[in-house]
Amino acid sequence: MTDEQTYGADPASPEPIVWLPVVLWATVIFMLSTSSFSSFNTSRVIEPLIRWILPAASAATVSVIHGLVRKTAHFVEYGVLFWLLLRGPMRGRPYTALGVCMVYALLDEGHQVFVSGRTPSLYDVALDSTGALFSRFLQAAIAEIA
Repeated sequence: MTDEQTYGADPASPEPIVWLPVVLWATVIFMLSTSSFSSFNTSRVIEPLIRWILPAASAATVSVIHGLVRKTAHFVEYGVLFWLLLRGPMRGRPYTALGVCMVYALLDEGHQVFVSGRTPSLYDVALDSTGALFSRFLQAAIAEIA
């Protein structure tokens, strides 16, 4: 199947079905921004796992690793969102996909203003955007060697 058959004759207006993975992933990101996934709640799962993997780790080390796991999740979530956009409705428009990721990161952090146990952070927006930007660099590097 050619790109034209998959995405229609006009790449600027892809078939609505190509948005499905993007919408599903954006929903996952939104759910991860709820109080169910606050630092307090994730510590109940992640910190025991860290203690199991690193039994000699101090409480401070476990706390730092927990924070790193959470921040890595931000980076990865938006890296995946970028790839889904680029492989689907924004094929051939990487900078538009990057912009959509950045706008969604801002909206997602804005959503956290209204969620108890969550604190919005421009740092997280920067981290989210960096994940999407890294995916852009990765995509460009792969295209260069392919």
